[in-house]
Amino acid sequence: MSMAVVAPALTGTEATLEDMSRTEHDETRLHQAAKKFFPDVWRFLRRLGVPDASVDDAAQEVFLVAIHRFAEVRPGAEKSYLFGTAVRVAHVQRRKHAREELVDDPDDERGEPVTFSTPEDAAHRMQEHAILMSLLDGLPDDLRTVFVLFEIEGESITSIASALEIPQGTVASRLRRAREKFELRLARLQSRMRGES
Repeated sequence: MSMAVVAPALTGTEATLEDMSRTEHDETRLHQAAKKFFPDVWRFLRRLGVPDASVDDAAQEVFLVAIHRFAEVRPGAEKSYLFGTAVRVAHVQRRKHAREELVDDPDDERGEPVTFSTPEDAAHRMQEHAILMSLLDGLPDDLRTVFVLFEIEGESITSIASALEIPQGTVASRLRRAREKFELRLARLQSRMRGES
């Protein structure tokens, strides 16, 4: 058998091995990203308004989507990619549950998995969480997403722009408008609370 025939066969084998190695590397990266960022993705989905009953499923959906696309994710940009995917999953989930009447369980502390020293601390923390969610619920989706990513998750304008695939100027503009609306809603709530006391 001539070398001209053997060489293409070896090249094809090397390419197959390289593809297998790349796939294993991507699976390892995804596994590491899931271990590291699952709590962040879960909390982010909740803050985007995904109902408590659906947050676990939505978080799993984010990682199921990632399985098929993770080879395209630049190393170091895993969290940004997962948050961008979470925005789209949250949008679908919120539309799906828009007509349902969802009542929060007052004993459900999953919104913020924190250990409290006293029952009073737990009640106060749950009340703060309910107020925050109420204020966020009043923001349009595009403003809410940027506000949560920047103000709560601590992401930079650059990483938000990358995750949402929008210009940095658009992120800054949405963030400014979100802050204005959030502060206005907070001032109204505080005024109402003072009037009740």
